[in-house]
Formats: sequence, C-alpha cells, structure tokens
Amino acid sequence: MNKKIISLIGIIITALFLTGCGPSVKRIDATGNEGLVTVDEVDFKDWQIAAEKGINSLLESGVLSRADGRKTILMISTVKNSTTQHFNTRILTDKIRQAVLRSGKALTTTAVGGNGPDDAASKQVRRLEEDDMFNQSTVQKRGTAIAPDMSFSGEIVQQQSSQGRMRETYFFFHMAVTDLATGLALWEDNVEIVKQGKKPMMGW
Repeated sequence: MNKKIISLIGIIITALFLTGCGPSVKRIDATGNEGLVTVDEVDFKDWQIAAEKGINSLLESGVLSRADGRKTILMISTVKNSTTQHFNTRILTDKIRQAVLRSGKALTTTAVGGNGPDDAASKQVRRLEEDDMFNQSTVQKRGTAIAPDMSFSGEIVQQQSSQGRMRETYFFFHMAVTDLATGLALWEDNVEIVKQGKKPMMGW
C-alpha cells in the first residue's frame, strides 16, 4: 500500500479518535439534580442539602428572636474542615448568612468574623479621621459599629468505609449558634449525608 495512503489513514484515525475523546461540556441547573455524584467528595448538591436543612432548623428554633424587639446581630465564625478534602466552607456559611438576612429575623455583620472581617472597610474608613484630605463631617466615626450578639460555627467530618467493591462515605455537618455574652450554645444541629458507590472491575 502506498505510504502516502497509509499516512493519510493514520491521520484520519487519529483525528476521529481525538474527536471522540474530546470533552462534552454543558451547563446544568444548579438547583436541580443533574450534577455529578461522587462517593468521596462533597458535591454541590450536598452543600445545598446541608445548608437548607441547617437554615430551616435554625430559623424554626426561634433563637434569633429577641424579647426587646431589636434584631439579633449574627457573625460568621469558623466552620472547620475535618475531611480529607480541600474545599472552602464559605460555600456553606454564605448560604446560611444570606438565608438569615432574607428571613428578616436577624442581621449579619461583615465587620468581624472567625477568620477576620469579610469586609475590612468598616475599620479602614475610620482611619480617615487622620487624613486631612477628607471632610471630617462625612467620615464614619469610631464607636458607631454594632458588635454581634451571636456567632455561627461548625465542623464537617468525614468517615469512609468499604466492603468488597462497595465504597461508602459518611459526611457529618455539625452547626451551632453561640450567645457571645454567655458563651452558651443556643442552637445546635447536625446534617448527615451518606453516599455509596461500587468500584468497577477495572480502573478507579
């Protein structure tokens, strides 16, 4: 067979192989159930489940309500990642913060947090008192920021097990709200997610 023909056949086969193995990407509904489900990882749906159950439990508990009618100020402390994965627990805490605000039962502060302020501007603008470039009557004054009454914290724990080709991962989301005046836990709840998957005969 002519070498040119053999070379052409080789190019065509390679092109067909690369085309067949190319990525197929699509957008999915983030609120639906089309996302990938993995055994060992916290998937986006797991975050949604944990946040929704935690939010419902917290809001239904009534701990955010005050007898004096003033809205509780809630700060986001730390949610410890005690799993084998590297992920940002802000995926959970932001959902909690936004739901609390939407409920109208409390306010949240971004001026202080377990890992430092989410927004350092509250402190930065008060340094303008020392800057003669700014009209001092427009500068935010010291002693006006409102300190939080409660803090939201938690921990995510992972446990793995296997039996034959079957693998199982258990995720334990612990969440709590603490009264900052007394240090007492006013609310605690857990969300448990278990996922199983069978290892194929080859690979994985």
